[in-house]
Amino acid sequence: MPPAPASPVTAVRTPAQGQALRLRRFGMASTTYALGLGILAVCWHLGLFPGAALAQIAALFLLVNLVLLAMFVSGLNTRFQDASLTALQVCVGVSMVAVILVLGREVQFVAAPFYSVLFVFGMLKLNGRDLLAVAIYVVTSYSVSMLLRYQLYADALDLRVELVSAALVVASSVWFATAASYISNLRARLSASLQQIAALATHDALTGLSNRRQIDLDLEAAVNNARRHGAPLCVALVDVDHFKTVNDRFGHAIGDEVLMAMAGCLAGSLRAGDRLGRFGGEEFLLVLPSASMAQASSLVERLRSRLEALQLLPDGEPAVTASFGLAAWRGDESAADLVRRTDQALYRAKNAGRNRVVTDALFGTLS
Repeated sequence: MPPAPASPVTAVRTPAQGQALRLRRFGMASTTYALGLGILAVCWHLGLFPGAALAQIAALFLLVNLVLLAMFVSGLNTRFQDASLTALQVCVGVSMVAVILVLGREVQFVAAPFYSVLFVFGMLKLNGRDLLAVAIYVVTSYSVSMLLRYQLYADALDLRVELVSAALVVASSVWFATAASYISNLRARLSASLQQIAALATHDALTGLSNRRQIDLDLEAAVNNARRHGAPLCVALVDVDHFKTVNDRFGHAIGDEVLMAMAGCLAGSLRAGDRLGRFGGEEFLLVLPSASMAQASSLVERLRSRLEALQLLPDGEPAVTASFGLAAWRGDESAADLVRRTDQALYRAKNAGRNRVVTDALFGTLS
C-alpha cells in the first residue's frame, strides 16, 4: 500500500520578509554599536580614553557597518549558510572590544558589559554550539588583549583591577554562553512547535494533505490568478466509491488506510503547481492551474486508473475505486460557483455507475 504523503510545513516567511527581518536585526546591532561609541565618547570626555583612539574606533565601526549594509542590500548575505550573518557580526564586535581594550588603558571595565550585549544579540540566531564557539573566541581574544595591555601599560596597570576584570569577563562569558545556549534551545523548540501548529492548522492529520480551509484558500488564490492573467483553470472533486461499505465491512482502521493510500497516490501523480486537499470525509479536491479541459481530463483519467489499480483490500475483494467530477473555470464566476459545478459533475458520475470521470455539462462524460 503506498504511503501517505508527508505533512509539509507551511512557510512562515517569504524571502523578502526574511531579508527585511535580517535588516532590522542589523539595524538593532548597529544601534548597539552606536551606543557603545557613545559610552567611549563619555570615557574620552572624562579623560579615560584617547581621542585619537576614539576616532579610529569610530572609523572602524563605520567601515564594518557599511560593508555589512552593502551585503544585506545586495543580497550577498543570502549566499551564506547563516544569512543573518549573526556569527560574523558577533565576532566582529568581540574583536572591536579587544581593540578598545588595547587602545584604552583605563577602560577595562567596559569589557564585561560589552561582551554580555554581544551574547544577547547572538541568542537571536545562534545555536548552542555556535555560542560555545563565541565564548571561546571571547576568552581567547580577551587574553590576547590582556597580554598586549601588559606589554604597553605594564608600569601603569593595577594588576588587582586587571585580575578582577578578567575574572568578570571569564565568569560572565561562561554564564552568558550557558544561559544563551539554553534560551537558544528553547527558541528552537518553540520554532518547531509553531511549525507543527502551522501544519496542523493547514493540513489534514490523517492524510497529510491540505485540509478544507487550506485547499479553499488555494482554490481562491488560483481563481484570482486565473482572472488576473487570463489563464485556464480546472478543478476536480474525487469521491471514494462505496467508502461506507469499506468501513462497515473492514473497520475504520482499514478505511483510514484506504484514504491514506489514495491520498498518497493522488499526491504523487500531480504536476508541479497543482494543489490537492481533503475536502470532506472521503472527498478530495484537485486544483489544476494553467490546465485546459483537455489536459485536465487526461490527468484526471490517469488518476482514476491509478486509484483503481491499487490493492487496498484483502485478496479476492473488489478494487476500491473513485468517481471524479471535473469543471473548467468560466472566467466570470467565483471559486464557490466553480466548486458547485464540479460537485454537480461528481454527482452525475456517482449516478452513472461510479468509477468514472464526468466533466461539466458542457463537455460530457469521459469514461
